[in-house]
Amino acid sequence: MPSVFSAGATGLSRSQPAGIYRQPTTCFDLFFYCLCSTDLVSFIYKIKLSPLTNEVKEKQMGDSKKDYKASLILGALAAVLSLVTINNLGISESVIARFNLSIPSSMITLIIMAVIFIACPAGIFVARLIGKTVLSLYQLIKFAETGGLNTFVNFGVLNLLMWVTNLSTGIYYSIFIAVAFTAAVINSYLWNKHWVFKSKAKGSSQEKEFAKFVTVSLIGGLITVVSASLIQHFSRNSTNLNPKLMGNIAAAIAFIITMAWNFLGYKLVVFVKPQKVNGKKTEA
Repeated sequence: MPSVFSAGATGLSRSQPAGIYRQPTTCFDLFFYCLCSTDLVSFIYKIKLSPLTNEVKEKQMGDSKKDYKASLILGALAAVLSLVTINNLGISESVIARFNLSIPSSMITLIIMAVIFIACPAGIFVARLIGKTVLSLYQLIKFAETGGLNTFVNFGVLNLLMWVTNLSTGIYYSIFIAVAFTAAVINSYLWNKHWVFKSKAKGSSQEKEFAKFVTVSLIGGLITVVSASLIQHFSRNSTNLNPKLMGNIAAAIAFIITMAWNFLGYKLVVFVKPQKVNGKKTEA
């Protein structure tokens, strides 16, 4: 197995001990290739598979106490924000009617909120456990948890606007989804920068980082608004679902599409760590 890989016309070459790099040969390799890539060149040409010990991986994952504290804050915020969506859609009442329960709807609401709250630290436990085997999945799970909070920010703002105005279709819905997306983007930048990707960019580098983040997010926002609005529009006359419920379903589908775009964009374009050239760091 060669120890030196060259990127040909790009002029990029790297020298590493044998076993560090190898070409992806299976779909499984290609999947982790996307997760492990640190820039577009390595994304195209090679996969980084570092035979690290559990101790080294734990060090790279960072302080577990900080992760659990962050996950508790995430869980608390997500649980509180879910309250708006639960009440606006009458989820608790629907559960009681569906299963013929004889408990107050407020109890169902508290149970749902508790599950959301507990899921966050539980997710970090799983992330750190899996991270000892596949370090990249640790970061992916953290991103997913942040994405989960973004979902509740998005849905919370969306449902709050629909509840306050009693409007859920047409141009108003498109405006509401755009406002909700803006709130989610601000939340996303803070969590991804300081917790998921742990960016240390400052000064002009931070300005460039934020500009790239906004660009990637705006494209993601365009995907969200267009896809959610189209789904809401074309389903209006083809389904008997409550418009508010259909609005949330459309937003959920759009979110899944956008989440994949955002993860690759943030990892490969926005929060790229500086590379060392002749012992000096250079901006990506």
